Amino acid sequence: MSEILFTHPNYTPENGSLVSVDETGALKTILTIIPLTYRIGEETVIARLTCGFATTPDANPRAAAAVFLSTRPKSDNILFTDSGAPIGIAHFKAIGGIELQVQALRWYKMFRPLPALISFLRIKLFDRFARLISRGQLPDNSLAKNVTTADGYSVAEATPAVFAEYATRYLARYVVAPVYDEAYVTWAVNASAGDDGRGKLMLAQVRDKNGNVVGVFSVVGEMGGSAHILDLLYEDNAQGAVVDAALLALERSGFTYACSQARPEIIRSLSRYSRIWYRYFTGISATPAPPRSRRRWRAAGPITADWVEKAGHV
Repeated sequence: MSEILFTHPNYTPENGSLVSVDETGALKTILTIIPLTYRIGEETVIARLTCGFATTPDANPRAAAAVFLSTRPKSDNILFTDSGAPIGIAHFKAIGGIELQVQALRWYKMFRPLPALISFLRIKLFDRFARLISRGQLPDNSLAKNVTTADGYSVAEATPAVFAEYATRYLARYVVAPVYDEAYVTWAVNASAGDDGRGKLMLAQVRDKNGNVVGVFSVVGEMGGSAHILDLLYEDNAQGAVVDAALLALERSGFTYACSQARPEIIRSLSRYSRIWYRYFTGISATPAPPRSRRRWRAAGPITADWVEKAGHV
């Protein structure tokens, strides 16, 4: 927890996580935040990625609300989610958000249908019967070697420096995009490593038959043998080949299925496959800056290293 909360290259107490504590100093509510760098046009800004909200049963409701409401956008920023669960969308509406008439889908590509179905059902049943059913095993944290498609496109692991360089190049076509830097990517890989149930972030590069890098992707192996693709970026006119190479590499690596959020521009390439299905994932909401006359809440303050040991109470 200390590593995730305090070691990101962008971290400062002002843009970090927020907590509420009771009169004894015990931690009661926490809103975990990762400060990421984004580009809007030519301007670089720090975006606060909220990762989780947790509170103890005996927490003061007003204090918990103050922590969440502290994220209300001010006059020069905006609050946005493209992965809001129903309760998250409700929180957004509580601070003036608007649920957009666009819904997020997640696509699934089955490599081994029966094991994939068993893994998917096991994860769902684990949420209800955690004492009776395990979530399964984490897959091996490595990609298969010497993977080459019929068209001559090959896949190999990428270093954080290579991934950051090409991801930044492929994201240049977007007006708003995250900024990938070697230091940020290295931090994410290191923070995801460990034997505590988290899948390690894996980075890969796709090369054409001439050895030129034409795409990169990142993936996390999740419980039950699934591969969750986080980034899938490619050079112009290489989308189909990069998708083919990425899916082949994940299948050869032993995953039962792959999944990711469905970006509209990639559906064309996915539609060429069988055993592809889509599932409603989350809602999308945006919260504009409130009028200056609205009341401002104040949270207890940014989280400090002194409270890390109390995190077990959350």
